[in-house]
Amino acid sequence: MDFDIKKPVHIFSLLLIEITFLFVIILPIITFFFASGTVESIDQYSDIPSSYRLIFEIFVLFFSLAFAVVLLIFFPLIWYFLVNNYNFKKTLSRLRLTFDKIYMALFWGIITAIVIFGITIVIGNIVISIFETNSQEMSNVPDLEALFSPVSLFLLVAIQPIAEEFFFRGFLLDKFESLAGQNIAIISTAVLFGLAHASYGKLYPIVLPIIMGIVLAYVVIKTKNLYTAIIAHVCFNVGVLILTFLARSFVT
Repeated sequence: MDFDIKKPVHIFSLLLIEITFLFVIILPIITFFFASGTVESIDQYSDIPSSYRLIFEIFVLFFSLAFAVVLLIFFPLIWYFLVNNYNFKKTLSRLRLTFDKIYMALFWGIITAIVIFGITIVIGNIVISIFETNSQEMSNVPDLEALFSPVSLFLLVAIQPIAEEFFFRGFLLDKFESLAGQNIAIISTAVLFGLAHASYGKLYPIVLPIIMGIVLAYVVIKTKNLYTAIIAHVCFNVGVLILTFLARSFVT
């Protein structure tokens, strides 16, 4: 193992990763138990005067994306550079970020997105029939719409998955796989990915990302290309958002 507790730069790198875990995983778990208050506080933003809403929305969007880039991309890169002593080329190799056979990554990414979408429909229908709930109660889109307009929402769901895949199916999958093997790496990163979505206070947005994380980690290992998961994740998010708006327009 490259980590050496006696080296200050290693301690610094560990602290950065711990900060990422705190904000990305620990805080969402804590928020899960107080989600009702969080949703109410988000709804209060609708009281902001319309003249200021656009400025506020742009600020929140920029902050959310910048926060994701720093925590999920920049901090892991520091670990590779300072702890593993990798150069940029070696780091990309460990992350499986390669343009080699990119067309195959695009193909399998789209196929994976379709598979995940199919799984989502099956599980969603089962949950609706058993618990007699509706799709709006299961979705986190209404929560996001309290903060973002459709344009900003599309930007968020299209860009943020890149950072998420970098961290979960890139950095964490690489580290867990080297420590415990592929199977444990796939399951553990998927569970952490699900817990990262706990802040919405709903069980379904936790369970679905766990299943989604298993599928994405599996295809990354099989294709040896992180772009497969990035493409699949972006296509799935954008596709779900488009279908949500289309379904709502038909209902109204």
